[in-house]
Amino acid sequence: MIWEYLREEEFKDAIEKSKGVCVVPIGCIEKHGQHIPIGTDSILATEIVRRAAEREAVCVFPTMHFGEKTGAGEFAGTVILSSELRLKLLEEICGEIYRNGFRKILLFNGHGGNQAMLSHFVRSTLYEDKGYLIYDYAPGADFPTPNKLLSGNYGHLTNEDREILKSYVEQKKRYGHACFIETGWIYASHPHLVRLDKAGEESGSSTHRFDEFTKRKINSPFAWMANYPNSYAGDMHDGMNEHIAAAMMEYSVAKTAEVFSFLKNETVSEEYYREWKSKQKRF
Repeated sequence: MIWEYLREEEFKDAIEKSKGVCVVPIGCIEKHGQHIPIGTDSILATEIVRRAAEREAVCVFPTMHFGEKTGAGEFAGTVILSSELRLKLLEEICGEIYRNGFRKILLFNGHGGNQAMLSHFVRSTLYEDKGYLIYDYAPGADFPTPNKLLSGNYGHLTNEDREILKSYVEQKKRYGHACFIETGWIYASHPHLVRLDKAGEESGSSTHRFDEFTKRKINSPFAWMANYPNSYAGDMHDGMNEHIAAAMMEYSVAKTAEVFSFLKNETVSEEYYREWKSKQKRF
């Protein structure tokens, strides 16, 4: 059920079918090498969520395209909003979802850089009684890696496709950002936006400039940008095709549908929410 596709009278039924669960796809607008679009994170989040919602009914809110992107302003097309505005948008979006009758809100994160922002936001909702429960999840928490596809039952993968996936593993190819996996997700839904011929135009290897910080567990806002100046981290691989891309999408859609089903039927968070509120002396 897509929020903006519903007519006003359909919302009551949508709330019942979804058991009050609404999902907000969140991405960002940033460079992904030269072979996939700047909207990759928003596109993949939206596509995975909408396909999963066809299997397990939830209401899908309009995509929030403007996630955490305080760096990468040197690249054309990047959209950078202040952290204050992003957090305010999240607060008001969740408030409006709740006002319209949904009590469980899942922030579905398509951009790794959003995780700190979303973790902070989810915790910040405990400051006052919001009336709704909020969670976050990312398909990147369970990537459809070649190893997982090889061990799965994907009948449309040919023997040649499996050899391509085995080669990826054997050559110890890396995944990360604008890599084989993200390219596969986009290729599965928007193949016309993918330029595989440009995948090798820039390097996705690290410069290692901030490795000493990582070794010492020191966090720096510059580390990723300095290590991957092309906004590309990982490896592409010869052989990406529609079969492999479809398997990657299928893996992530199935996992996401399982998450939707769990949230619709679990009661632990609701029970504890009531217990937690009864312990608070500020509400």
